[in-house]
Amino acid sequence: MESAGAHIGLVMAAVDGSVRIRFQRSSACAHCGACLTVGECEMEITLPNTVGAKEGDRVAVDLSPKRLVQASLLAYAVPLVLLITGVVIGSRFADWAGLALGVSACGIGYLILRIVERRSAKKRSFQPRLERILEDWE
Repeated sequence: MESAGAHIGLVMAAVDGSVRIRFQRSSACAHCGACLTVGECEMEITLPNTVGAKEGDRVAVDLSPKRLVQASLLAYAVPLVLLITGVVIGSRFADWAGLALGVSACGIGYLILRIVERRSAKKRSFQPRLERILEDWE
């Protein structure tokens, strides 16, 4: 039984408190970059081994759609809104000012994202999570 946002994967290796999991790429995975692509249809990800999985175990990995949407909004909407705002404000003075302020504001947006990324990396709030080891009959 697969919960919403969970993907079934196979543990390829379990080393030093982490597991490397391979699973089929879904259409939702496209190019988010959370996983390492292996071939055309498979992806791998290394996660903390919070459930005691061993090599060869089938596991459920939570790739929450809510977190994916939040991360996408942060990555794309924040710089875009700042770019447009900078262009609109700067163009009131001159075309070159609109360009300069827009690019500068977009750059500031990416700096803000780096700060948010570092803080969320410590909390692992946007990282997929290992949910459980699956029995053969699941």
